[in-house]
Amino acid sequence: MDFKEYDKVYQDLLSEKGRIDIANEGQEKEVLVKKINEFLDLYPKSIPKDKNPNAYFYQLSLKEITRRFIQTAIDIINDLSVVISSKNYVSGTEFRRSLFKIFTKPERRLYVGMWLIFFSFVLYFIDSAA
Repeated sequence: MDFKEYDKVYQDLLSEKGRIDIANEGQEKEVLVKKINEFLDLYPKSIPKDKNPNAYFYQLSLKEITRRFIQTAIDIINDLSVVISSKNYVSGTEFRRSLFKIFTKPERRLYVGMWLIFFSFVLYFIDSAA
């Protein structure tokens, strides 16, 4: 179909006549729904382990762990920038509470712990070298 044909179909659908035609084609709707359901049956129902956001840590590949590790750091930095930019508009208690929430979101806890271990090793080597 070219643009003119698409435009004609669109204009027909906008008109009352087009709406009535679609409403009267009950059998065609059933056939269309059946075809859609057949297609969805062919589509894989399971999500790969690497793409499942709720997958256990030990089920993930090293590539996916690294990707999530870096993405968590990016998300934390973005959230921190939003909270720090609104620091003047909230009380000190609310500011501390929002900072705590950023680091303790359930999906981030593991990766925040990994970041803390990483930084502790860096500080240990800096201290031992000095």
